[in-house]
Amino acid sequence: MIVFNDDGCIKCGACQGTCPTSAIEVTPNAIVHCDTCGEEPKCADVCPNGALKVEEYEIAEGISQARLVFNSILCDQCGKCEEVCPQETIKVTGTKLKEVEGFCVMCQKCVDICPVDVIGVPGVKEPAEYDLDLKGKGPVYIKDCVGCGTCVDPCPVGAITLDEVGSPVTVNDDCIRCGLCSQTCPWNAIFIAEKKPIKRTKEIKSFTFDSAKCIGCNTCVEACPGDFIAANSSSLTVAIPSVCAACSLCVNLCPVNALEIDVEWGEGSPVDAEGIGRDVEKCDFIGACANKCPTEAIRVVTKTGMSCPALVETDAEPSFTSCIRCGACASVCSNDALKVEQYEVTINGEAVARDRIAFNPSKCNQCGDCIEACPYDMIHKTENPKLPIAGFCTLCGQCLEACPEDALCYK
Repeated sequence: MIVFNDDGCIKCGACQGTCPTSAIEVTPNAIVHCDTCGEEPKCADVCPNGALKVEEYEIAEGISQARLVFNSILCDQCGKCEEVCPQETIKVTGTKLKEVEGFCVMCQKCVDICPVDVIGVPGVKEPAEYDLDLKGKGPVYIKDCVGCGTCVDPCPVGAITLDEVGSPVTVNDDCIRCGLCSQTCPWNAIFIAEKKPIKRTKEIKSFTFDSAKCIGCNTCVEACPGDFIAANSSSLTVAIPSVCAACSLCVNLCPVNALEIDVEWGEGSPVDAEGIGRDVEKCDFIGACANKCPTEAIRVVTKTGMSCPALVETDAEPSFTSCIRCGACASVCSNDALKVEQYEVTINGEAVARDRIAFNPSKCNQCGDCIEACPYDMIHKTENPKLPIAGFCTLCGQCLEACPEDALCYK
């Protein structure tokens, strides 16, 4: 049985690309794969013709494990195997000689190709352990950055700098903690507000190598963090993979531009994509939401020149600013007075979980670290002993009820 350590998975998709029977699907949230139902495959049990069978396979000396074998001649495409598959990997394709796919044959190609060794076989090769303890790492944590620069372009505020390809990136104070860099990083090297990101999807549209340009320097071979590129000593060229992490480090470092890669990225999900949504067309900058918010997590400058909830006059243009629950404040709180928690809200009649900021005033020592960490200058001290700091969103929904224009909603 093939096992995965999800914590260490970088979602590169190499395992999915190399699997000959399409038994692995890498999604932004998880790895879906045939686990042979704990070596008692249900698909084989229900197959009326014996097209799918369980076979004991010796994968190492003295170690045998169950694998699935498929006989195309016996398959009548009845679909019973697809119906019972608990992982939903089994699919009836209708393709001759490959009428069914999605079952594990224990070829171990996924184990061999994994660049971070988080795929294994119990008793033969255990998946690598991965320490993903982000507690205490702060609003921006960079570890083992390979300097590919993939995270630079997605940053909406230009806060990420790559001074030299192959050297770690730096993040400046303009960072708004949106998390797009972390979602994009091919090697799990950057984390925002101590959160494990849901990775963006990606597809390599083309990855080409011009052997006529190659000078056999092996820069790409040595630079590839996942050892995907192999040297071809007989011809002084290299062999590029059909699937990889798509970090483009090899392309950027090649001195003769012999490599080209085209990657299509899926949409990212910035931290403010979920929680409180605002319809810009409906918003009339009245300020009722800011005045109603019990934690002063909304700041509005009205069209009449009033700053709410402070209720002071200002020459600033009408604007709306709010806590987006990025968690930067919680990531620097040394006493756990601020925490990110999951909270259930109802959207279109369905209960869904969203992040909120929880605050325990008894633990707050008003050190001010959270104020400095907040990228929107929302967190601030107050004179209220029961609420010594304010500016964080608890998703209480009172702003939604207060808005006379129905411009706010859960999303």
